Amino acid sequence: MNYLGLLGKYPNNRALTTIEVERKLGAKKKLGLEPAHQLSAIKINSNFIELVDKYFIWKGVITTFTSIAIFFGIAILGAIGYDFFINSRKLSDEISTIFFVCLMVIPFVGFFVHQLSRESFAYTHYPIRLNRKTRMVHVFRINGTVLSVPWDEVFFCIAPCGKGDWEIQGHVLDKEKKTVLETFAFSEGAGSKLESEKLKHYWEFVRRYMEEGPESVIDGITGYLPISDRRETFIFGFHRMRFTVGAAPLILQIPILVLNTLIYPARWFAMRTSKIPVWPKEIEDQCPVEENDPYARDYRNNPA
Repeated sequence: MNYLGLLGKYPNNRALTTIEVERKLGAKKKLGLEPAHQLSAIKINSNFIELVDKYFIWKGVITTFTSIAIFFGIAILGAIGYDFFINSRKLSDEISTIFFVCLMVIPFVGFFVHQLSRESFAYTHYPIRLNRKTRMVHVFRINGTVLSVPWDEVFFCIAPCGKGDWEIQGHVLDKEKKTVLETFAFSEGAGSKLESEKLKHYWEFVRRYMEEGPESVIDGITGYLPISDRRETFIFGFHRMRFTVGAAPLILQIPILVLNTLIYPARWFAMRTSKIPVWPKEIEDQCPVEENDPYARDYRNNPA
């Protein structure tokens, strides 16, 4: 669970770190590992593959905790208002205390409302589209704009992203290939440096599609996320979050199950108040799907 890029910006306009250089991922280098899609595929065809962002799986967590904070802040303000107006407290007796409490609570509520809006009233997800015909990477940014960059010019690596977490990052570099201008990340993450080696299986999935074509990965995709043109259903959202339980170490499965149960109502709220991302027409024009494409798949091809 890592929100770098959503709640805080990636550190850009900087030089590549030693770790990033050491753990660079080469697009042409075969790793000899079994590719793993990690339930991140939205759609695939001979032209492009569309993948979900890293925030999607835990959508609802931010809304849960910010809603609790907002509720308590409003409750405090409500209690002050009730005590002052209903019980007819004299203004001169309580004005300094009321002013001080409101001065503390109102910014507190405002801060958490802002944080809430980073997840709810935003977008349902932030897709990444990889076009193997044009060899372009299109990333739907959190502000609704799109980053488009040539696949062969992105510096891919396994990098730390705070609090012991690791992920596969793509860095857009300047013309001299020395300064990081912008960063995006794929959906799969790891909780430690040791576990980060497993991220290579996901990278191999992405790399093979772009370098070897859909036939190299399509048989390993067990299902597609039904979110490209609609919000996830209540049942699907519940089952998608449940998958995180089985993937976790045994000692963490019960806490994760409890957490999922608590945050699911907030996930439903966040999804219902968010917009479905729509790619600009110029990008859709670059990504046609042939009518008889044997590799065209999306949620409509999921097992019943």
